[in-house]
Amino acid sequence: MVAQKNIDKRMEAKTVVQLKHMLEMELNQIKDENKIDILMFMGVDGRVFSSIIPPILDAPQFRLLNHVKMNLIHICSQLTAGNMKISIQQFSFGTVIISGVGDNAFIVTLFVESPNIAEVGTVTNNLIRGSKVLHHLFQLKPITEEYLKDYDKDVSTELSELTRRLFVEKFDETREYKRNMELLSFLKKKISSVVGIGVVDEVITLSMNELGVTAAYMNNKQWITFTEMAINNHIRKSAGDIVADECMKNWIPEVERKLKSFV
Repeated sequence: MVAQKNIDKRMEAKTVVQLKHMLEMELNQIKDENKIDILMFMGVDGRVFSSIIPPILDAPQFRLLNHVKMNLIHICSQLTAGNMKISIQQFSFGTVIISGVGDNAFIVTLFVESPNIAEVGTVTNNLIRGSKVLHHLFQLKPITEEYLKDYDKDVSTELSELTRRLFVEKFDETREYKRNMELLSFLKKKISSVVGIGVVDEVITLSMNELGVTAAYMNNKQWITFTEMAINNHIRKSAGDIVADECMKNWIPEVERKLKSFV
């Protein structure tokens, strides 16, 4: 069996949609990690870039949110004038923590169950780290070693993790994935025309296992090798040499032409 090479399963946000998805992933990470009730990512001009607000607010959540809305002009003024980095406001009905995201944006986090003294430090550090991650994404900077080396390890690790999560969640929308699914469908039809529709999945699975690959991540060379193995290791056994030789003669050039058409 040919050993499969390790794949660096990461993806840069190359479109506005992917960037927004990566920002939302980080906002959800911040919310879940710190048990935040309501989170808003805003500009110092008052624009709401993104928010995570429960569809139905209970009374304490509504009171906290209303408090922030009433004081929004003052909050934006503080951030604009003094470049405020972090603000912790504790009330009888909850806690509001504001963290600056660069000079022009900030996140507002609302807690009905206020963090205790021991938790406030951890939550604050988490929010500062998350703010740095959001700032990097918001500036449309690439997530490369050149940029990551300037950050603390926890920030660079979080950014790297986001690229892996984006790969997992959005890979099926990439041109590479769509190409590979089209090639797989093409070869399934070819193989089923020889061995029958009831056996095609077995041939595909066995050939993939022998090569040590998964269809979604295959490269050009692996598709050629996969086709050769399917023919020589399985079709030749079940359909004979004449059929197998004819498949080799016709299928390999067809696969090569298809691969070139995707360049």
